[in-house]
Amino acid sequence: MPTLQDLSSDAQTNVARRPTLETIARDGNLGRARMAELYSMFYTHGPGHGTMLSLPFDQLVEHGVGHLLKWERSGDPRAVIELGNRGDFSLLALSIGQAEKYQNLIRPDLPLLIKVDGHFMVGKEVPYARHSAMATVERAVAAGANAVGFTFYLGGEETQADVERLAEVTEIAHEFGKPVFMWAYARGPLPQAMGADSLFWCAQGVSAGESIGVDVVKQKFPTPVKDQAAYKKNLSRLDGEKGYFYGKMEEVEQLLELEPADPKDVPYDLHVKRLNFMAEAAPNTLKIISGGPKSKDPEKDLIETTRAVMDSGNEGRIVGRNLWGRPIEEGLALARQIGAIMTGKAYRRKLKEARFKTGR
Repeated sequence: MPTLQDLSSDAQTNVARRPTLETIARDGNLGRARMAELYSMFYTHGPGHGTMLSLPFDQLVEHGVGHLLKWERSGDPRAVIELGNRGDFSLLALSIGQAEKYQNLIRPDLPLLIKVDGHFMVGKEVPYARHSAMATVERAVAAGANAVGFTFYLGGEETQADVERLAEVTEIAHEFGKPVFMWAYARGPLPQAMGADSLFWCAQGVSAGESIGVDVVKQKFPTPVKDQAAYKKNLSRLDGEKGYFYGKMEEVEQLLELEPADPKDVPYDLHVKRLNFMAEAAPNTLKIISGGPKSKDPEKDLIETTRAVMDSGNEGRIVGRNLWGRPIEEGLALARQIGAIMTGKAYRRKLKEARFKTGR
């Protein structure tokens, strides 16, 4: 991994350092079946060229029924599937219930990711627990899954126990030749105090994905820290007292250099460098980014943050409510804008071996 000073905001530099399916297969035991599924998602469907634009729908599980009120068909799995069928997406991600009930409505060639766990909203007073298993890998495969997904709450009281569940799911999915996608979110007392979506915790989640052995990590767009004192307390030495992570490895204090002076005004180059640090946290794992800093113009913000994601050397985006949370024609138009950015020449992953080459 390059030093902090080597982090770049130059797309050509960052993309050149990122893995392709060719390098992942060369370095490890990817297997032909898993390779074929990933190739379909990253090279055949969606923007192609080794990039990804995926359409997820797990809001009714994760965020409740409020999303039903965005427009007259919002939150209807059939509308989401129609958007997926008509758009040019790398994959459609559904929870197991929706995947089983509506599987025959999904375009046969559209890659399908099925999440095998979930976390129902029950109020902020309830501590963040691990996601509950909602399906086996076998059930997901029977429902037509091309890939399996799950969520990891890193930092909660059940972190260690959850790792055992995720490791088992990953092992079984790989035995079926299915790639594994991990939603890697920091949750728990310490992440909440420091900033759960801060750069430190987002990078920790990405790194955890590579350690568990998943194929793709889905991570948040890292947000600037609001409580600087709590962040610094754990990453540096204050008043002679070593912070928790500083005590483990003093070099972690360097991450403070990537925090903006004003959390509300982050230079574009700094956004890219922060995302580049996350990309480097898992050198042989594919990364896709969701979300982004809130703004007065969410559509403009999504376009700008997509450029930052791609300039940083990450593989692409997973965009849900900003696409299906509006009438289908509007969602398709916005998806085309995002896809057009990803097809830029600077972001294309080049496969050197002739058998992997694609005309896209």
